[in-house]
Amino acid sequence: MIIDGHAHSCGEFYEAENIIDKLDELRVDKIILCPGVKNEPKGYNLPELAKKINNTDIMLGLNRIIKLISTPQTAANLEARNEYVHTLHSQYPERILQFYWADPSQEDIVHLHDKFCEWGFCGIKLHQCFHRFDSDSSGVDVIADFARDKEMPVFIHLYTSADARKFINTAKRHKETNFIIAHLIGLNTFIENAKELTNLYFDVSPTPLISPKRILQAIDSFGPSRILLGSDTPFGSENLGKNIHKIRQLDISENEKEHSCNKQK
Repeated sequence: MIIDGHAHSCGEFYEAENIIDKLDELRVDKIILCPGVKNEPKGYNLPELAKKINNTDIMLGLNRIIKLISTPQTAANLEARNEYVHTLHSQYPERILQFYWADPSQEDIVHLHDKFCEWGFCGIKLHQCFHRFDSDSSGVDVIADFARDKEMPVFIHLYTSADARKFINTAKRHKETNFIIAHLIGLNTFIENAKELTNLYFDVSPTPLISPKRILQAIDSFGPSRILLGSDTPFGSENLGKNIHKIRQLDISENEKEHSCNKQK
């Protein structure tokens, strides 16, 4: 089964029919959808930096720009975008899966539980560039416990190398919760603690910023089954198809490809 494990409800994935058409074109079974920064059909071009910088955590530098240009995320604005993802999921519930974007600084577990009962989302998204929280905060603990109880993963976009180091403590405290690290952020830090971090998985999107060399480094350290295909649509052009092609061109066995980036259960 092929799954796009990280995309947003904007750009070419703004409308449900467009999403399904793209999945069918690329023979992808399902997509995990998070809210976009805005509910709009606009896409965003990214330079193909991974072709020139193949062993550097490019996202750490880009995070500063994201944080600088990001607008304050009010609870009402975020909830409207979460609701929009749910409307897309409702049209194709077997193929469009919803991740709920939460704000750990709120620590509002009652609200999270109510929304889960209403929408039945299958994962939680956290983003440090948009919400100001520590990666080892009590709010993250609350969400990690909730995710454990509901048997769903937590997808987190970390901001700095220091946040990655802090997050190691969170992952160790919540060994029964699975965490997905966006964009291989902090990979080298996590590799140093790989034996203890058996509950970490890694997203290899977006295509223009993640080199094959870094994907292979992650596979070598954590195994193919913990490296997950993602597109990060709409940040880049035709990301999903390009990332599938990139994975298929990796110098690993067909069996490893079957159990890693382009095949997920």
